[in-house]
Amino acid sequence: MSTKLVRPLILSVAIFFIFAWTQSPVLNSYNLQLTGALILLYFGSKYLFRRLGSILMLETVMLISVVLLLIFSSGGINSPIFFVLFFLLFVIALLFDPYQAAIASFLLVSLFLWQNFSDLSSVMIIDITSLILMTPLAMIFSNSYLKYLQSEGKISLLKEAIKDEQTDSLLWIATTAKPSLATILNSLTDIVIYLNSKGQDVTISKSFIEKLKAIQKDLISLYSSTDILEKSIEETSDKMGL
Repeated sequence: MSTKLVRPLILSVAIFFIFAWTQSPVLNSYNLQLTGALILLYFGSKYLFRRLGSILMLETVMLISVVLLLIFSSGGINSPIFFVLFFLLFVIALLFDPYQAAIASFLLVSLFLWQNFSDLSSVMIIDITSLILMTPLAMIFSNSYLKYLQSEGKISLLKEAIKDEQTDSLLWIATTAKPSLATILNSLTDIVIYLNSKGQDVTISKSFIEKLKAIQKDLISLYSSTDILEKSIEETSDKMGL
């Protein structure tokens, strides 16, 4: 079954289970024990399953269950810690999916209305309305944060690509460009020295020799520019923190 179906199903079951537990006259007296068991299970799972990778879903469900147990057992909509549900919606939207915050909000509002429909007060209506209005804020915040994380990931990938390109460029300059230029420059310098030493014995026009000297100067400048380019790449890499 797809995780998009499993997660809201588990979340819904957890909400209904905690609500049913607190509404049962028999089970309600064991709220403290259930809270302790959930907390123990939460820390125990972090220790037992730490080598199996992330168990974020299980931990989040247990955290939600503990919060709901405290709220339902301390008066439900009249609970002094009712405001914690606002933060809980943000937790669900961030750790699960934004739309699951809407599912949780719908279930909680439905349960509160069903439980207190006959004696709704203005304070209860305000609390329920606040919970409803907080839901889209949690979803928007979660979407924005997820997009931010995606952009950060793309920036990291871009930095890695730039780093690889800079490494390749430095290697090419050090192993190919500079040695090749040095070889050509040395050969051309030897030719120029040879022609100058022969003087009138070599039947080559003076303009041709001057062109060779001009090429020699250009090669010297080009060889020097490879050092400048190499330093520029290293300085840019340091500034970008690569």
